[in-house]
Amino acid sequence: MIIRLIILSILWLGQPLIAQNIDLYLTLLEKGRIDEVKDNLPELLDRYPDEAGVYFLQALVNDDGDGSLAQFQAIIEKFPQSKFAAESEMKIGEYLFARGLYSQSSVQFKKTIYKYPNGQHHQRAMDLMVNGYMATGESDSARVALKTMKLLYPSLKYDHYGFEGLDNSSREARLVRLDPNVTSGKIKARKSSRKITISKPIPKPWVIQVGAFGKYENANRLKKQLQGHGYGTEVHTVNSNGKRLHAVRIVRYETKDEADKIGKKLKKKFGLDFRVINNPE
Repeated sequence: MIIRLIILSILWLGQPLIAQNIDLYLTLLEKGRIDEVKDNLPELLDRYPDEAGVYFLQALVNDDGDGSLAQFQAIIEKFPQSKFAAESEMKIGEYLFARGLYSQSSVQFKKTIYKYPNGQHHQRAMDLMVNGYMATGESDSARVALKTMKLLYPSLKYDHYGFEGLDNSSREARLVRLDPNVTSGKIKARKSSRKITISKPIPKPWVIQVGAFGKYENANRLKKQLQGHGYGTEVHTVNSNGKRLHAVRIVRYETKDEADKIGKKLKKKFGLDFRVINNPE
């Protein structure tokens, strides 16, 4: 009752809804006091129609699972920069896992980890992702995903999964010593056997963007991972909504179809979402 009076007094005084207020409602839900949150929702929705946290609370207290799923998805689409977008992605994954849709839940958790590098639930998402893969016999998919995640998030715990070989050793270029006499002889032989012509290079304007990170270190880790698998990868600095991001791009392709095919292979192999971009040199 005291907590309820505090909440009502905050609303009555017209103070702006801040994170602490949402946390207060979440605490009530954790204690099983769902009815108290439900009673306050109509006024919350009326007063704060642009607050993602209110819609998150609404989805949590919805008795219809499919309805909650639609509400979480709406939060992701309407408030993509809010912390509740990442929370909603987690809830969707948990819902799929609880329904026994393990393969779908694994894909969802993997996407959540990659999509929100500053998310608060990476360890739990990764644990559930692995459990989902193991439940469907997709241990190889789990291993591949974990190798990439260990590069991006080395501080997470990986030992308890029981997978070996998750460390990604970098492939260093080896210096090959050449005999200058033999090399020059081969060059002269080639020059004498055929005429060297210089043709105009074929334009390759299409690139595949597989991620954009606030920290360069995270972008560079993914670049090295992809380079280790033979993909020509670069990191480009871009501006998005006033924020400086480091975009990881695989370069370059002559046609959009060619780039799209490679993007689909990457998504299947590493679980990376991608965009094909026309970006001439």
